[in-house]
Amino acid sequence: MISFDIHPFEGAGPIKFGTSRSRVLEILSAPRRERLREDSWGPLSNINVGYNEEGKVCEVGLRPGDFELRFNGRLIWSPDRHPDPNPIFLVLDPEPLERVGFLVFTKLGVATVGYHDDDPAQFAVSIYQEGAWDELLVKARRPDLDKYKLSA
Repeated sequence: MISFDIHPFEGAGPIKFGTSRSRVLEILSAPRRERLREDSWGPLSNINVGYNEEGKVCEVGLRPGDFELRFNGRLIWSPDRHPDPNPIFLVLDPEPLERVGFLVFTKLGVATVGYHDDDPAQFAVSIYQEGAWDELLVKARRPDLDKYKLSA
């Protein structure tokens, strides 16, 4: 079982920003298949890796799957349990922005989708490089976080 540990603006260990495609495939032990996109790994593309023009990792996207997700060592998801990660992220960055359906935690380098608007089909966490959301956040707004105030 693989464990991803989010480190703000560095990546989701063991996949760090700047890692090559070939190294990502080694880390994930992913076989190359004709129909499998080079930026995806896993049966339902639960693990998606974005690459820049040089073929280096610039984003890691994770949907609930058969792996652990941690933030600086703190367990967020286990293979059989995938709770809403936003309460954890809100403690660390209480003023996220919302843009195109994502909650963007600008202090953490993390964006989530699906959880704050109760859409299980979109549940995902994205780990991004510093500055990656800057252009989109120009038109961002403060999200409605009442859902989380009630559960606090």
